[in-house]
Amino acid sequence: GKLIIDGYEMVANGVGMKDGEYYIQSVAGLKWLAEQVNGGNNFSNKVVKLAADLDLNNEEWTPIGTSSKPFNGTFDGQNKKISNLVITGNKSDVGLFGRTNDGEIKNLVVENAKVSGYLNVAVVAGTPYTSKYTNITVQGHVEVNGFSYVGGVGGKSAYANWNNVTVNVDETSYVNANSIEGSKAFRTYVGGVCGFNGEGRHSFKNIK
Repeated sequence: GKLIIDGYEMVANGVGMKDGEYYIQSVAGLKWLAEQVNGGNNFSNKVVKLAADLDLNNEEWTPIGTSSKPFNGTFDGQNKKISNLVITGNKSDVGLFGRTNDGEIKNLVVENAKVSGYLNVAVVAGTPYTSKYTNITVQGHVEVNGFSYVGGVGGKSAYANWNNVTVNVDETSYVNANSIEGSKAFRTYVGGVCGFNGEGRHSFKNIK
């Protein structure tokens, strides 16, 4: 039979299910989500909720979603906090989420992050693309380093509405786009909130 704990049907270590929605209960559960998405399960029309504050403990994080295998669901942080995010190296599409399409990321706080990559680099999503971002806060100490399309919250590009997005970090935090390879300098595209916004009719409201 199915294992039921505290009213949740357990689908993996740290992942419970209730009323058709997934609840991430631990860092192991968040890693499961990344493995599922990066393996090709896009969670389209599914809801994933954060059920607890999670400390990633400055261990190397593998982003949720890639350019070819994005996260297409709704991720509801339920105003919980994910802290101490670290990503090193020179990959593209890096952040807590690598790439998100079509769904929504909402009600999430990310505190303390050191994220490095090449293109499309940010704390919350390297490529936020066509997902909505609502009630997102990045706080604490943040260091973001990339080559181009580098942002505090999102890298490149936002093609959906963003509402109530806050960056509240300490004075030594920074977002850096290097944009030089050898003797060539490239367009930088860097921003405290979003490195590059897509064209079209979408709104950015209550950004601070």
